[in-house]
Amino acid sequence: MSSAKEKKEVKQMDSETMARKIKGMIAEYVDIKLDSEFVECFKELGEINYQAAVYDLVNNIMERRVEHVEQVVKGVALLEADAGLSVDTAIAGLSEFSEQLVDISLDAPNAFKFFGMMMAATHVPLSRVVETLGDLATNVSSPLPPGFPIIAAYLKHLITMNGEEKTRQDIEDAKFDIVQFLNKDRRSDAEVRRSLNLQDLLPLFPKFA
Repeated sequence: MSSAKEKKEVKQMDSETMARKIKGMIAEYVDIKLDSEFVECFKELGEINYQAAVYDLVNNIMERRVEHVEQVVKGVALLEADAGLSVDTAIAGLSEFSEQLVDISLDAPNAFKFFGMMMAATHVPLSRVVETLGDLATNVSSPLPPGFPIIAAYLKHLITMNGEEKTRQDIEDAKFDIVQFLNKDRRSDAEVRRSLNLQDLLPLFPKFA
């Protein structure tokens, strides 16, 4: 005998349907700011669609106002605990999107910042940021490598979520190498200190202070 409470089977969505649903979710959340509704809407997408949902969440915020993005990442930070969004799935969605991030940044000046904020909100650990960034992490030949502003935004949002002391301790425990994201010819202590200071990140890396 079948139960009336059986879960409805969720199928994989096509890209157009997913984009439409994510757009509606974000519009509603920015408007009413109800965390529980945002989480429930995400859960209704079904785990089979979570990776694509992460991709579309990031895509949708690229050209939004900062205050709207801050609201969205607040909700996204709840999804691991309240909707079962795994770090592996989040990283898969973020990594897929990262492949076009440089091109998107040409028309969306906050693209790197918003991507970094989403990395923090989806609880990407320090040990897996290089994996998440893919080629962006190793593109260090240009005068302004794209990985550094992304990581700067990621670390700042970790501070917002966890506090400066815990973030600094996590960096130390992970032996996180911030220098790897800087231009390969600008890695002297003085140049690293200057780059960190410009991003207000020097307190997280006391060895360069």
